[in-house]
Amino acid sequence: GGPGLTSLSIDERATLCNMATECSGRTGICEADDALYDWMVSAQPHLTVEGQKARSVHPDPGAHYDGGVHVIDLSTIVPMVAHPGNPDEGVPSDPTNGANISDIGQVSIDIAYGGSCTAGKEDDIAYYAEVCEAAQQAGLKVKEGVEFFIQYGSGQVKQLAEDKGWHELFQSVGVNLIDPGCGACIGAGPGVSITPDQVTVSAINRNFQGRSGPGKLYLASPLTVAASAFTGVISSWHPELFV
Repeated sequence: GGPGLTSLSIDERATLCNMATECSGRTGICEADDALYDWMVSAQPHLTVEGQKARSVHPDPGAHYDGGVHVIDLSTIVPMVAHPGNPDEGVPSDPTNGANISDIGQVSIDIAYGGSCTAGKEDDIAYYAEVCEAAQQAGLKVKEGVEFFIQYGSGQVKQLAEDKGWHELFQSVGVNLIDPGCGACIGAGPGVSITPDQVTVSAINRNFQGRSGPGKLYLASPLTVAASAFTGVISSWHPELFV
């Protein structure tokens, strides 16, 4: 719980819960709130907000937590990646199970992949569109020598992209679009590395060696994946990147 969590969309909370198990957590649970109730009712019209509230479980005031309560100051978090081999393998100087992008130097990439259950949701597609629109305005296309793949997480997500004009936007800047389904995340289909020397930056949830081909795979956010596709190196996104 906390103000950081409540500021996240339901899509982002789903990603948080998905990734908790990748960092040795048994599970990830977000405290229910009005945003979740509203989302549930919109997704399943037969439900009611009152009914969802009645089924929710909340901690008692002053509850004791055996593992303690850990507070993370989100204002200190900067764009990060997970090194090839394991999602929670980072540099020794960084205790937060990742490497700051600013600390890894120039890492050239061959493949940028966005999709999977972790990063193929509506919010994620909006992030890819944000970067692609900025690239288009700057007259850029996907960097020569880089393949950029976006795989929609569902038919509903693909329809949203088409309705918003993002599908056409992606194609115009050189993105390879893939219909919904399991893909590079499980080593199937476009986006998988072919040779051990290839480097991929990907928004999937696992980068165990060989899971998505024989190459090196860095885990990153959708914004980082999209930005890197246009720069050719692992890059953190900011609005002035292409200026």
